[in-house]
Order: sequence, then C-alpha cells, then structure tokens
Amino acid sequence: MQILINQNGKPCLLSVDNKTNLSSAELQLKASINGTENWTPAITGSKKENSSVSIILEFENGKYGAKRRIFDFSNQSNMAAKGSPDRNGSDKSQLSETWKVFDQSNSEMPWDMTRAVASDQKGDIWIGTDNGIIKIVNGKWEHFNSANTIISPTSYNKNQTQAVRDMEVDKKDNKWFIIGYDAYRYDNHVWTKFDSINSPINWARNIFVDHSGNVFFTSWNGVARFDGQKWSEITKKNAKLPSDKTLGVFVDSKERTWIGTFQGNVIIEKGKTTSLNDNSTPLSKAYISKMHEDKKGNLWFSLYNEKGTAAGIYVLSPNGNWQRIFAEDPKMFAGNSINDFFLDEQTGNLWLSQNNVGILKYNIDSKKLEIYTTENSNVPSVNIERIIKDKEGAIWAATYAGVIKTELK
Repeated sequence: MQILINQNGKPCLLSVDNKTNLSSAELQLKASINGTENWTPAITGSKKENSSVSIILEFENGKYGAKRRIFDFSNQSNMAAKGSPDRNGSDKSQLSETWKVFDQSNSEMPWDMTRAVASDQKGDIWIGTDNGIIKIVNGKWEHFNSANTIISPTSYNKNQTQAVRDMEVDKKDNKWFIIGYDAYRYDNHVWTKFDSINSPINWARNIFVDHSGNVFFTSWNGVARFDGQKWSEITKKNAKLPSDKTLGVFVDSKERTWIGTFQGNVIIEKGKTTSLNDNSTPLSKAYISKMHEDKKGNLWFSLYNEKGTAAGIYVLSPNGNWQRIFAEDPKMFAGNSINDFFLDEQTGNLWLSQNNVGILKYNIDSKKLEIYTTENSNVPSVNIERIIKDKEGAIWAATYAGVIKTELK
C-alpha cells in the first residue's frame, strides 16, 4: 500500500496492490488506513513536510505482519500498475468500443502511470503523468518537466518530475495542475506555482472550474478558491462546513456552491450554509465527490461512501425529484468507488472509472452497461482516474499503465 502522510500527520491511502483472495472493499482498506492516527510527518531540518510511505501487510495462518517497503527510485525509468479487476467485465461480444493505448512502448509517454488528462479550448490534449506533462497537437508531442519548467523534481531523483495528480483548463485556457502537494498554472507562456506561502494551497486533492472561471481546490484544509486575482477559503471555521476534509465542490447555474466532506454535505447560497442531512435524499447517506449540470438543468452526483449501499450516481431534476442510476444494483459502488464520471450528452453515454475494476460505459436510454477491464479488453489497468472527450468525439482516460483513447468508427 502507498500511503500519503501530510505535514499534520494525516494519512491518505493512494494505491493498493491486493494479492489476497478478498477484495479491497471487503478488507475495508481505504477507510481503515484513512482513519488511523498518530502518524509522524517527515521532517527536513526543523520543517514538517508531506511524504509517502509504502507498507506491506502479510496474512498467513490467521496471523498478520506489517513491514515498510523501501524503494530505490534513483535509476527508475518507468512505473505502471495493471492489476486484476475486483468484478467481472462484460462479455467481449457485448463490448462496442476498441481502445488505443499510449505508453512508453509505442509513444513518447515519459511515464506509464498517469492520473490526469484534459482537452483545452483549442482541442489540444494534455496528459499528466508521474514524471512530466505531455501536450499533443495534431499528433506532435511536447514535453513539460522539471528540466524546462519551474515544476519541482522528486526528492529522490532530481531527473524525475513530481507526479501530476489532477488538472483542469479554465475559461481563459489556463492549465491548472496539482503536482506533488502544490498547484501550478500555465497560461501558455508562463508557469506560476502556488503553495502554502503565496496561497491557501496545502496538499490540494482535486480541481474544479466553475462557469464564471473561478478555480477551486479541495483539500483536507477546506476548499481554496481563486477568482483570477485573489484567494479565499471555505472552511469549517468561516463557512460551517461539517469537516475541513473535503471531497468535491461544484457551483451550479443558480450560483449555489455544493461541497462534499467526509462528514456530510452542504450547500452555500448567498452566504448561508445549509447542511444537506434530509434523510429522504441520498445526500444524507453519502458524500459528494463530483457533480455535473446538464443542459436541462439536471444535477448529476457521484457520491462516495465505503459503508452501506448509498455510494453511486444520482440525478436531481429541477423540480426536486431524485433518480438513482444503477438502482437495481445498490451494492455496485459500495466498495469499489467511482474515481471520475463523464456525461456525454451528445451520445447519451455515461462514462465512469471504477476503482480496481476498469472503465464503464452506460447508455442512459437503452440502459446497456459495458464494463471494460484488463481481462476482457486491452484496457491496461484497473486503476483509472480522469475521463474526457476530445474535439473529434473520442473518449480519453488516464490509467496507471498508460493513457487510453476510443477508436473512432
């Protein structure tokens, strides 16, 4: 297990290579690790810093042991994680898509492990890897890394760039990245770094850009907001959030700000914070990780909760009615959470990346579900993060073993 420890000693499970006969969901690894206490942060000189640690848990004959795994990254030239899915994929005959895989073996990818992909306002593709950023323009690849930008290298190898953990493109076509524990903005000419010294950014987790161009960052210190000129914060102290450990943030067309935390959800309207704890809605049972508003004004929610059966995709109509997608299988996301979703309103397809499973395609009208895994397709990893659509209509996804793209028919 790779565990991230922030400067306050708070743990966060990043990835797991599970070789037991039980799924990660059954073992409840994420909740167990994230709920532990008394971690000691790394210290350089007298300064506490964020760091990561790899732990091996071994189970045998009813006993278990734990040991730290030490890696020598100094000469490493690549890393990938493929894995076996926790659930079966669809029958191959039922799959409608074929995938093109980009990795070190067939492209200019600097690193196979990727977590972020985006399409900018010109239609160029940006890929964030664990060792640099790629920009693809008409088939030409351009590289951005610690050698030609201000992005910091890793502490263990000065020739390797820190990992990109998320990215978004704002309304001015600026590219925003979470790299390591800091945020970076690239305005297509100049790079700017935002950290705990010049901003509220401190171990940011996800990025959201609203319809007005404001950029939001979720973290375990609340939500940071940048309006293009100045920073502000939305926290437990100043906005009555249930917790500063935030998962998702969204601003809808009515200028209402929705925030999901690990202890509940809130909506902020005209400066007033309202807790979303009505037992008749799914928002009282699971936490907002991502939202989307479609052209009809419906609000789509990806809700997270490792306990119970409330996790999943929900739709709230403008008249206040709730609909659960995959209602016939309420346990579908109980243990294997949704990493990302993309609603393609043009085709009526809902795309989801499911943790330790693969990528799912669901047609809203026909209700046909296609599950692509490492066992029934050439999708290279069960760990898939961001999903986007390019200007030609192809679907892209960042995986831990390369970037994948649907082949256009």
